[in-house]
Amino acid sequence: MLRVKKQRAKRDVLGFRLPMLTYEEPELDVSEIIVIDPDNTFFMRMGSDAMTAYHILPEHVLVIDRTLTPVSGSIVVFYHEGDFYTREYVPVANHLELRAGKPADCIIINQTQNFNCWGVVTLTLNPVLQPQHKIGRYARVCTC
Repeated sequence: MLRVKKQRAKRDVLGFRLPMLTYEEPELDVSEIIVIDPDNTFFMRMGSDAMTAYHILPEHVLVIDRTLTPVSGSIVVFYHEGDFYTREYVPVANHLELRAGKPADCIIINQTQNFNCWGVVTLTLNPVLQPQHKIGRYARVCTC
């Protein structure tokens, strides 16, 4: 995806540049901060409380990069037995541990099983909107 940025027109008054326009801050574009590779970046909502120990709560938005290769300690989204899961990636000598906040939610994958990493979580978006504001066009914003 190719983005075209609009350039602001420089304003001059009577042929002289305004002093306040000589020092301009660059525009802050949130998508440039959270999306490194637009073609391979996806967003998902966390669907369970399995990662609350990692400060990832249900309904948090996950920013996922599919080009990254997981390393030990990465938070990954993977596909296992028909469902998507988000866990910490911890390779051990003869198996792979996918850790969660609670031991019951951890998944161990042996060498004989197939591990399909869908992507690496690069960022989580933590909403702070109060439930009273969840009306109208803000209804889809998660309130955690």
